[in-house]
This record gives sequence, structure tokens and C-alpha cells, in this order.
Amino acid sequence: MNENGDLEERKLLGSGGYAIAKITEEEETKANLGIPQLFLANAGRISEERFLKYYCNKCGKEYDGSPDIKFENPNEDLGQGMILVEKGEYKCKNCNSIIAFYRTFNK
Repeated sequence: MNENGDLEERKLLGSGGYAIAKITEEEETKANLGIPQLFLANAGRISEERFLKYYCNKCGKEYDGSPDIKFENPNEDLGQGMILVEKGEYKCKNCNSIIAFYRTFNK
């Protein structure tokens, strides 16, 4: 979040549903793959308090608030100077189905 708290409400797609969250311009840039949709996996980890709601494909329902966010920091060297810094997933709080996976890398 920047100094002014400029966050935009956006729909972010995942393989198991979608989420509506307030994201920064930098997160929006990461989530954009050059097509009209934004992707939750590319945005990385977004703090729970910035989620407004999410939709689970398995439940077929929309829920208020944030999905569960599970993550770990393996700091795994993948070779050629690439390090897996964090890997995580967004999961439905009702059925535990995965809404989206994400990975964060460092070079």
C-alpha cells in the first residue's frame, strides 16, 4: 500500500473461483496478463483485510470477507539464481477448496 492508501477494488480470477479485493497499482500490474481479466495467482499474497468477498466454484456461492490464506516461505534455490521465496494458496473457508495458488520468486 502506498502512502496515500490508494487502493482500487478489483475482481481477481482464480482456477477455483474469484475474489473481490482492494489492490495497489503494483499488484494490479502483476495480476494483469495483457487481457481484460486480472489473476489472483499473479498478484501474490494480499492481506485478508483487503478482501471484500470471494466466490467458490465448488460451493457455487459467494462469501463475504477473505478466503483462508495458507503460505510457507521455503526459500528454495531453483537454480540459475532463481529462488522460490513464498508459495501459498487461497482456500474456501466453507469447503476448503482451492480458489487460487500463488508463488513469489526472487532472482
